[in-house]
Amino acid sequence: MATLAFVLAACVDPVQAGLVLAIILVHRGPQPILVAAAVAAVVSETASVLVADEHAWGELLAPRAVASLLQAAILVWVVRFIRQSRTGGDIAQAEVGAASGSATASLAAEPLPPVSRLAPWHMRAYVRRRLEKLRFR
Repeated sequence: MATLAFVLAACVDPVQAGLVLAIILVHRGPQPILVAAAVAAVVSETASVLVADEHAWGELLAPRAVASLLQAAILVWVVRFIRQSRTGGDIAQAEVGAASGSATASLAAEPLPPVSRLAPWHMRAYVRRRLEKLRFR
């Protein structure tokens, strides 16, 4: 029962929520919820071990991970909603802007140009034509 109480208390912890939010805003790779939850749980567990002498590392890692997962899921949803509202309602544009590298690039008011790439079958034909030109040189 104490673990359940700790999970509820850790879910409303503003320091851990701030850490999760910072990781979500910095991380640009896949699975932002899992990465933010894992890093925040390990960092907050390490910080509590450094502060409290009687606390053993890993003692409350599972409840911290659960609380971090809940916080990360909610904060990712909020960040996507804010990015979507700032880009004019198109979440695809917000995710393209998020991949550009800076934390504020996705929050720009101007719409981003669509990404154009060759389809795989066009790419194969392009490579085949280039190879044919190289063979006959």
